[in-house]
Formats: sequence, C-alpha cells, structure tokens
Amino acid sequence: MPKPAALSLALLSLFVLPATALAAGEGEGPPLPVAELTFSPAPTDFGKATVGTESAATTVTIHNAGSNGISLEKVEIKGLDESEFKLTGSSCGWLEAGADCSAWVSFAPGSTGAKSSYLVAVPKEAAVVASPLAGTGVAPQFAFSPSSYDFGIQRVNRGESSASFQLTNTGEATTQLSSLGFGGKDPSNFWTGNNDCWNGRQLQPGDSCSVQVVFNPWDTVPYEAELRAYVSGATFSVAVSGTGGRAQVEPGSTPSPFGAVTVGTAGPVETIVFGNHGNLPGNFFIGIVAGGDAGSFRLLDESCSAAPLAPAASCTAHVRFVPQSAGPKLARLALFGDDDGGTMALLSGEGVAAAVTLAPGAFDFGAGPAGSKGVARAFAVRNDGASPLELDSVALTGADPDQFAVAGDECSGATLAPGAECLVRVRFAPDGPGAKAATLRVRGVAGSFSAALSGTGTAAAAVSSSGHDDRGSASAPAPGGPPPPWRQRGHSHRFARGDAVASGARGRALRRADLRARTIPR
Repeated sequence: MPKPAALSLALLSLFVLPATALAAGEGEGPPLPVAELTFSPAPTDFGKATVGTESAATTVTIHNAGSNGISLEKVEIKGLDESEFKLTGSSCGWLEAGADCSAWVSFAPGSTGAKSSYLVAVPKEAAVVASPLAGTGVAPQFAFSPSSYDFGIQRVNRGESSASFQLTNTGEATTQLSSLGFGGKDPSNFWTGNNDCWNGRQLQPGDSCSVQVVFNPWDTVPYEAELRAYVSGATFSVAVSGTGGRAQVEPGSTPSPFGAVTVGTAGPVETIVFGNHGNLPGNFFIGIVAGGDAGSFRLLDESCSAAPLAPAASCTAHVRFVPQSAGPKLARLALFGDDDGGTMALLSGEGVAAAVTLAPGAFDFGAGPAGSKGVARAFAVRNDGASPLELDSVALTGADPDQFAVAGDECSGATLAPGAECLVRVRFAPDGPGAKAATLRVRGVAGSFSAALSGTGTAAAAVSSSGHDDRGSASAPAPGGPPPPWRQRGHSHRFARGDAVASGARGRALRRADLRARTIPR
C-alpha cells in the first residue's frame, strides 16, 4: 500500500510518463513499483511573481521514506506550465533509506495568471513521483515621484541643475529592474547622475530607489524628454523639461561714435546704454576701457556692475573722449562677469590736431637801459579749433628768462571756447647791457605754444645836476615844483607807437585798447 503523499503510477502517467511506460502499465509487463518518496513543501506555492522576473529559489526537500535505498536518475519539472518554473539545481542521486536530497526551484512567469506544474523525481526501476508547483504571474507596476518635473530656465552649457526622483514598486510582487534611460524629443540634454536604481536590482512591493537627473541645455530653447525605467518588458516613464537661458547684454549702438575732438581736450560725456535681451540676469563685476586706443577714452562711471541686470532691464556707462593724438581712435568698453564672458561696446572717435595761435610768434623789445622795466607787450592765445581748449600755465624759458617779466596773465588755468582768446603781457627788464633772448611758453592739454622774445640791454643813462637826463627829458620834478604836464589832471597825451601807457582810469582803458590794436596781429 503506497503512502498518501506519493502519486500513483497511473495518475502521474497522465502527465509525465513516456509512451513506453504507459505501454508497460497496460499489460506489456509487470507494473513498476512506486518509490516511497515524499516532498516538502508539498505542494510548493510561489505565490505572486512579476511577469518577466524570476523569483528567489525555493528549496524542495525529497525524502526517501522507504526501507531500501533508491537511485534517482533525475529531478525535473513537467506539466502544463512547465516553462514558467525553473529547476536551478539538485543534489539528488543515490538516496539511502530515510535520507534526504534537495532540489531548488524558482518561478518565472512569462505572462499573467495562475500557473501550475510538477516537480518530478525519476527513480531507476520505479515509477516517477511528483509534487505540484503553483504560482500566479502579475504585471509589473512602478511609479516615479515626482510624476513630472520642469527644471525651468537653466544657463546654457553649464550642466549644473539636477533633480532627484524616487522609483517605487507599486505592484504585488518583487520585481527586478532591467535598466534606466531617456527617450522623447531631447534625450541627449538629460542624463542620470548618482543613483541606486542599478540594472538588475530587485524591489519588493513598496520599496523604492532614487535616481538623480541632470539637465544641460545647449541653446536658449525649450527641451523635453522622458526618464524611463525598463522593467520586465514594460516601460515606466516620467516627463522632464527645461529651457536654456543666458543673459544677452548688448549696447544700444555699435560702435558708439564720439565725433571729432581736439587732441588733448575733453569731448562731451557720452552715455552708452546696455540692455539685457536674454532670459537670465547678467552679472558683471567690473567695467574697463581696453584696446588699441584705450588711453583716449575715459570711463567716468557705470551702473552695470552694481547689481545683476535683469531680463529687459538696462544699465548705463558714461564715457568721455580725450584723444591723445590726431587720427581715428578705436577702443572697447568691456564689462566682465561670471556669465558667458561678459559683453563690450566699440568706441570710436576722431582726434583733431589743436588749432591754436600765439600771436605775435616773436617780438623784439628793442633797446632798454639796464635796470629799467620796459613797456608791457600783449601776446594773444587764440583757440581756432572746434572744441574747448584747456590751458595750464604760462612760463618764461630759454637763455635769459630772468631778463623778461610776465606783467599780466589771463591764460593760466583758463578754458578757451572755440574762437575765444586770452592775453599774456610781458615786459623787457634787462639787468645789464647786451642782447637778451627768452621764450614765452603757454602750456595746455593740447600741447605747448611759444613765442620768441628778444631785446638789447643798454648802459644806464647818466642824470645831470639840473635833474635832466642826457636826452633832455625830465627825470623827476624839482622838489616842491609842479608835476610834469602829462601827470597834470585833465592833461591828455598821445602816445607814439611803443610808448608807455598813461596812468589813471582813462589811461588804463587807453592802454588795453592801444595794446590790443598795436601788438596783436589780426
């Protein structure tokens, strides 16, 4: 009488016995004895397993409950859904009475639904013995959190923006991940960073893994893609998107014209406006003038580096053109920042040689007695250019600068408008006989202008006891006597060319008018 746990030869033959065995059971020979083998667990129920995922192996113990040893030819899986189960190994061979051996079986459903088969032990010279195998295939179920993600506007070619996603097994059975990847319109602009969702990882129901996604735009356009998890032939995805951005700060005009300005003089202050036409703020930390003629342009101030320049906003820079030489001048106003290399505006202007006259260009004071001070002569500095002319100082230089004296100076520190002039008055004051020479030099930002001065010192004139010099002119009135006629009140005196000017209010007026008429060529 066989044990209840063993299947009869007739029952098992319906599923697994070869045709020869069936024939033997129908009268071609004596029936094969039934081995006294038991299985544990029996039946073996794997429960639910995800389609395409192989479950962990279950150990099935085969026990020889008989009184004699038995040799097992093989252990195998047979039955209706035998392809859904896998025998991963067996230790069964010769089995002593009361001994055990093991077979390792896993469930790997290829489709959903209930599956069944048998684990079959095939002994030598005995009927096979089998134990039922059962399991249910379920579809994989995964979900990403968040369910979608927009990276917003990110700076072009930086690759600095990232987001973390959780991938959770929301299904009914342990599931093995196949791989992660990207698809959709722009998969090349997204990639995975640090993550523990490695290929082949198994997640039990409710378990999660995390994956970092990095976004790197190449241009200032929108980007779209999908992060995809491939699991047992199924695909689960989450939509990711973002937009490329950059600051696009440009000047209002290129180049910025400064016009024609006299060399060494300062042109008007020009305002250069920079506008941000991009979709991200511009960040600048310094503004400088650079390039070939940088010395001819002066950056007075700028507001572009004071704070980030928002999209659609503007900032200004104030620049003055001060040409250092004649000819066309070019330079760049550069704003340097930590975003995309900064921006610049081209600066252009024309340096014009100064049109200045110092008249007369030379003057001979003639002869003058040693120790005397001659008549002051006026020299006119005239600005014949189109720009204001800045003058710095007036000086006497040359061989004998101490033989001449500046008697009046309207030019030091003056700024002459176009067409305007100023006067410098010089006296000849020799301290000894002989030829004397010097140079009147007027210096300004446009350069130096000069006039040659000359004169001859003579011996001092002797004074007679009568109070008259050798020329017969009164050198001084007699003590207590009346003043000379030209010092008397109401007395007029006509000066010959080169004479000294009269004193008094009327004399001063005559002096200014007479000197301008006599000494400044027109």
